[in-house]
Amino acid sequence: MFQKSDEALHSLSLGEFEKAKSVYSVLLDKDPEDPEYISGYFVSSFWDNRLDLVLRTREGKDRGNLLLEYFSLFEEESKKRNLDTTEPYHTCLRCILEEAAQHLKLAYQWEGANALDSETLGDLAVCLIKIGDYKTAIEIIQYSSGRNRFAPNLKFFLAESYCMMGKEKEGIETYRNAFLEDPNLFRMDLVAWPPLLSLIEEAKSLVKTEEELKEILPVVAWRKGLFATGKMESIEDIKSWQKEITRLVESSKKGSGYNFKIKCRIEQYAYFIIETAPQTIARDAVLFAKKVLEELN
Repeated sequence: MFQKSDEALHSLSLGEFEKAKSVYSVLLDKDPEDPEYISGYFVSSFWDNRLDLVLRTREGKDRGNLLLEYFSLFEEESKKRNLDTTEPYHTCLRCILEEAAQHLKLAYQWEGANALDSETLGDLAVCLIKIGDYKTAIEIIQYSSGRNRFAPNLKFFLAESYCMMGKEKEGIETYRNAFLEDPNLFRMDLVAWPPLLSLIEEAKSLVKTEEELKEILPVVAWRKGLFATGKMESIEDIKSWQKEITRLVESSKKGSGYNFKIKCRIEQYAYFIIETAPQTIARDAVLFAKKVLEELN
């Protein structure tokens, strides 16, 4: 039985879905309640039913995008069935994402600058991060940056990749800039970097929704000192965030007061100013930010 199970997993890892389905069918006849066998039969059947169309789709961008489209459905259906923690699921996940990444990289190599739009670049980065290929993720995202198409969501992917490659200072600074731009684009499901995982768990106790969690997470990171790397920002950036704080404060006073999102944004911007402003030439901005924090708390 163990040999058959290993054989089925090996077939899944190679994309031999028809063979894997056949083996899992035999295993289920002997033990129809085994969750691993149930999962194995489902995932192999799912991909076996779609493999013909995948193989008939043009290699490169078209096939890569089709695989990602099917993969989203695969994730959704697997989670509905509570199969997303099983070994067959994760074996198949890696197989499919590696194949999708390979075809999107082919498009990148064949067609150059015109191959991948920002959305597809983001999809490729997600694939690479999920399979742990952080080095290639960094290369792809930096290529995007060089073409002035650096979508804000790619900054989060780049930050995680830096951190997981041991370039924590670059990763932290990229994370804090990404959160400054738009916390809503943060993908918690892609985080594997231990310090940020710990902060996510801590922040969960402070909020009720995922949207609130994304807003308060950078605030917690600043409070705990994670985002303070010692890097000083330009006086222009400091002034721009001071203006943004002023705008949000005045808007709140005219309206119904500080809601949760606005309060988190103000606090995040204030910590950014306090920790990164060149003290000698931005003293007024730092004092302003400290006063705002005192009033909020």
